[in-house]
Amino acid sequence: MDGNESGASKGGKARAANLEKDQLSEIAALGANARWSNEFPEVLYSGDVSLGGISLPCYVTVDGERLLSGRGMQEALRLVDIEVPDNGQKPGSRMTRLLNNKQLNPLIFRGKSPDHFSPKKVRFQGRLINGYNCEMLVDICDGLLEARKQGLPLSARHEVVAAQCELLVRAFAKVGIAALIDEATGYQNVRPADALKSYLETILLKELAAWVKRFPDEYYENIYKLKGWIWPGMQKNRYSVVGKYTNDLIYERLAPGLKEEFDKRNPKDAKGRRKFKNHQWFDEDGEKLYAQQMFTVLTIQRAALRRGGDQWEQFKKMMDEMLPKKGTTYELGF
Repeated sequence: MDGNESGASKGGKARAANLEKDQLSEIAALGANARWSNEFPEVLYSGDVSLGGISLPCYVTVDGERLLSGRGMQEALRLVDIEVPDNGQKPGSRMTRLLNNKQLNPLIFRGKSPDHFSPKKVRFQGRLINGYNCEMLVDICDGLLEARKQGLPLSARHEVVAAQCELLVRAFAKVGIAALIDEATGYQNVRPADALKSYLETILLKELAAWVKRFPDEYYENIYKLKGWIWPGMQKNRYSVVGKYTNDLIYERLAPGLKEEFDKRNPKDAKGRRKFKNHQWFDEDGEKLYAQQMFTVLTIQRAALRRGGDQWEQFKKMMDEMLPKKGTTYELGF
């Protein structure tokens, strides 16, 4: 053949040039679906489950398999944070490292096939996505809780994941019994479509609030224990340095500039007192972030108290690992 294009080739290019971009996308999607139709199952139903303010995408395939989004599952477990970590570590790799952890792997897998924990490729809205077997979330929770029960040494991140797992498992159990009752009585046929979803979210927020409600007493007592000080009880005046610790642990690590904004809106009077507690300025979204922050701090306090050696130094190290300040290290240098 010579270098000249054939008439068919020229005609094909001309036709492609005349097509709108959305038409080309539609044709490409149809072609992809044709190639994938026999290889990957199709998603028939999709939605989102709200777990303590975290939206977790979920799917049901044509063969009835229930799947969860990998990223959503990591956020629900608190394996990852909303923001990208400063160390450049890819959040998606944390699930893989958790499953491959030599200490945790036997407790999570419990004889199950590796395929059970592998992502499944499925067709969803003209593209391929990865989803995980929904039971995997509970398997991970069971494994982390067993590790904590056995007293195995956990990283700061895994300590927080284990505490989150405790909340999730309790909430799942309550929703599960409600679902069984609804099915047995026929109420599932008349209840609102999102009834169980809303019930789960309510339970998780109540569970988290219960932790936070206990925060002041235990939080301050734990600081004294970590420092090796005698705890005088909540009725006695605390050392003034404890207020500095609280600013560092809670407000300055929650968001950049938050402490300065509180100082403007809620300044101290001549006696060094504030008219309101700082956390009373949070809106609904801020309250959730505040609750999660204190949940994390209290979890790390408890973990450090279970360890030997200099517990305050270990606590500082775990805090900087789990909740670092932007551009700083070891702010708790008191």
